[in-house]
Amino acid sequence: MTARQDVYDAVDARRDEVVTFLSEFLRIETENPPGRNYREGAAFLGNALAERGYDVEYVEVPEAVVERHYPDRTAYERVNVLGRKSFGDGPNVHFTGHYDVVPAGADWTRDPFAAQLESGRLYGRGASDMKSGIAASLLAIDALEAAGIEFGGSITQSMTVDEETGGFTGLGYLVREGHLDDTDYCVYTECFDSSRVCLGHRGVLKFRVVAHGRKAHGCMAQDGTNAISAMSDFLTRVEEHREELHRRTTDLPVIPEGSRRADISATMVDAGYSENVVPDRCTATFYRVLVPDESVADARNEIRERIAETEANVGASLDYEEIMFAEPTSVPRDCEVSQTYARNVAAFHGEAEFVISPGSDDQRFVVNDAGVEECIVYGPGLLDQAHVADEYVPVEEVLTAAKVMAVSTAELVGDLTR
Repeated sequence: MTARQDVYDAVDARRDEVVTFLSEFLRIETENPPGRNYREGAAFLGNALAERGYDVEYVEVPEAVVERHYPDRTAYERVNVLGRKSFGDGPNVHFTGHYDVVPAGADWTRDPFAAQLESGRLYGRGASDMKSGIAASLLAIDALEAAGIEFGGSITQSMTVDEETGGFTGLGYLVREGHLDDTDYCVYTECFDSSRVCLGHRGVLKFRVVAHGRKAHGCMAQDGTNAISAMSDFLTRVEEHREELHRRTTDLPVIPEGSRRADISATMVDAGYSENVVPDRCTATFYRVLVPDESVADARNEIRERIAETEANVGASLDYEEIMFAEPTSVPRDCEVSQTYARNVAAFHGEAEFVISPGSDDQRFVVNDAGVEECIVYGPGLLDQAHVADEYVPVEEVLTAAKVMAVSTAELVGDLTR
């Protein structure tokens, strides 16, 4: 029996164990916003790492840093978890994933935090996005050790917060504090399913625009300046800009194919006090998506130009307020970690599919800020299950992803050959 098959068998032998672990993990309601129960989630993960022999560190985010990014959430603790195992000189492989989940919302047909196993699927908020990714990376290293693989480097596991709202106090904070400075290979275990190797993501700019007018009684509207009318002018310019953005496309393998272009959407509009009052304020929120060749700075400038055009046309003032941004990110498909994973995916799915994410994620902190180009996104969750009601992950997906993670890690820092 080959060493590779020994690893696969070691993963399969832990099926019940990983289902139990993931079920307990899903029952911790780490909803973000606002970011509740992070302390409980961090303790659960830290204990799991310690039980496996990792050196564990809890990285707490100072309140001043939280306030800078999330001023309305300083009452909620931000706690990130780091675990490390060193086996000797050699490369450091860093697995990272976020343990915050989006709010469960309505329309579930089962309890979103009960972690129900039905027909090989484990249901719960965060099952695909992305607590299963964390479970798979832990399982992968467990299996390697059980199979007797000898390592020539080190393994780091980080579990972070706030990815769902930008990641600035999660992986972004770990990068700024130098916790990824010695990383040679990084695998971000976000949900793309076990057949895909994700090389990067589009960028995003979230912002709001506030149009200011002057109140008046509806029967004397001529005495006021209607902020809704000013916003209507700006929205018209945004729609014209959208047509221009759709002509900016990329040849990179963004999925779905319809997302291989830049875009902008107005997502929320708020104005008015009463049916007989001309409103002096109208606020609209926007979601601007960038293809990899664009920059956030250029996107900002294009919005400001259209704000200036509206101000000149209608005589009202408009303010730009930024919510968050993420620069586009991508790494070459021929980098070592990408090719290693692709080879091992092929054992289960045939040729691996290389993709670029339609949204943004924490990979950008590793690549753009920490300067680690050997960084891919690979995880067992299903992309179409992210943020939906009745979210689930197939248990078999978790096992397959763990097998790919395990043998890929063994090729990168262990004694397993191709």
